[in-house]
Amino acid sequence: MALTVLKREYDHHTEQIHAVGGPSVRDVMLGLNDGLVASFAVTSGVAGAFSLQTVVIMAGLSEMLGGAVAMGLAAYASARAQYEFYQSEIQRERNEIARWPERERDEVSSIYRKKGFSGALLDQIVSHITAEPARWANVMMREELGFGDDIGESPRRSGFTVGISYLAGAMVPVLPYLFAAPPLGILISALATVGVLFGVGAAKTLITTRSWWRSGLESMAIGIAAAAVTYGAGVLFASRRG
Repeated sequence: MALTVLKREYDHHTEQIHAVGGPSVRDVMLGLNDGLVASFAVTSGVAGAFSLQTVVIMAGLSEMLGGAVAMGLAAYASARAQYEFYQSEIQRERNEIARWPERERDEVSSIYRKKGFSGALLDQIVSHITAEPARWANVMMREELGFGDDIGESPRRSGFTVGISYLAGAMVPVLPYLFAAPPLGILISALATVGVLFGVGAAKTLITTRSWWRSGLESMAIGIAAAAVTYGAGVLFASRRG
């Protein structure tokens, strides 16, 4: 009975509270935020140095496409390396369970004893976990080595999600220049990007416990700081060139 209640509470906690914080949401936020900041910085710097609308657009498009490919491939490589490491570790756990079952059973017992379980309930939990080798290995991966359930996410999906999200974010600072040349384009681009940065920062609270407005303002500040530095560098370059 106690084990049933424990499982019901665990399932409720996992599904209802943490469902929105999956790796896909994390990848989308990463891609959007990086795309916004990088593209905003590049277009602001080029617009500060050159007044030609086409130059700013080409620079923005180059950064947008190159950044999306680079970020997507980097996310893919990172997720694949993590996945391969997980596979090697879980195979090692399976081998240890097969070779030294008593030692591994003692480790499970020790883990849950430290969580406050004891007596018959502890024996019931250990018996339930060790009754199935696959479940046993998964528990050891999570409890002993600290791997989360999101480790099994597809590297291709992660790379694609980050790349597309980066592309979407990077479009925001570039689009205004299609309709307005600097300096008006700079103003429109800045307003649009800052607004979206605040929204993305606030949306990050879906996977964090931070205040939405604080997170939004922080994202805005990062984007503004990056753009201010590159814009200043662009203006300085233009003055020296002239």
